[in-house]
Amino acid sequence: RDLFGGTAFRGAVQTFRLEAAPGSDFDRYSAQFADPKLFGYLPISFSASGFLYDRRFNDWNENRLGGRIALGYRITPDLSLSVGFGKQNVEIDNIRLPGVSPELDSQQDSNELYSGSISLTHNTRDSPIQPSEGHFFEFLYRETFGDYNYSRFEVEYHKYWLLSSRADGSGKQTLSFGTQLGFSGEETPVFENFFAGGYATLRGFDFRGASPVAGGANGVEVGGEFQFLNSVEYMFPITADDAFRGVAFCDFGTVEESAKLDADTFRVAPGLGLRVAIPALGPAPLAFDFAVPVAKAEFDQERIFSFYMSLIR
Repeated sequence: RDLFGGTAFRGAVQTFRLEAAPGSDFDRYSAQFADPKLFGYLPISFSASGFLYDRRFNDWNENRLGGRIALGYRITPDLSLSVGFGKQNVEIDNIRLPGVSPELDSQQDSNELYSGSISLTHNTRDSPIQPSEGHFFEFLYRETFGDYNYSRFEVEYHKYWLLSSRADGSGKQTLSFGTQLGFSGEETPVFENFFAGGYATLRGFDFRGASPVAGGANGVEVGGEFQFLNSVEYMFPITADDAFRGVAFCDFGTVEESAKLDADTFRVAPGLGLRVAIPALGPAPLAFDFAVPVAKAEFDQERIFSFYMSLIR
């Protein structure tokens, strides 16, 4: 009655999201429900989601069907704790180069994974979109079992400094630093490895193009069990209305098969970019970035120009 009467989802801050993108070759479906206060009064959040994704990567096709439930507790206004449980079935097919990576070949067809996770988040940013002050910190631990048994640790940290602004708060010049550190267990399947290259990882490289490769040039991008990715960025206004902003940045780091830092595979890519705010497209600006790798691994794939919606977390 509330749903058809127009009174549902009003006042309780609950959210429901449904996405359906059917296609002749690939499909994408997802549904998510979130309640920030369980039963309307407990200081515990609840979320449930389900998904079906078809993805085409450079070296294989991937179908994922699964779901996840999570409970969260806000310890302070800035500090929150979350625990979750998920299950998914991952089907790998159409491997581009069979025989190059025996590990990937063994994971063809159906793979069933169950996972339990716990995360701790501390967020003091003044805005989730292009923040100018504060920091974001998240620690994630996930234990996965099923066809593969392994542990995974991830730490992400972003810090923002406001260098200057106009009296009305516009025209902000900001400096930011971000780092991502991750470790995954020895039984991690190839399709769950860390990959780098492109948006939110290492600009100046093709998507997944800054990752370990099996088989040499034009081989299979197999990723790795260790990642260390960093970015330093300076943002400044170009126009008085902040519709156009410029950025100067340097992305650096690596993804490796095991926990190590190797000078021969460490990547560094400085660059320049443009941010264009279009109100009709929402608060996240369009991002146009140019980056040139000055240090890379032997078989990395470069991409000088990249375009995306500038929304990170």
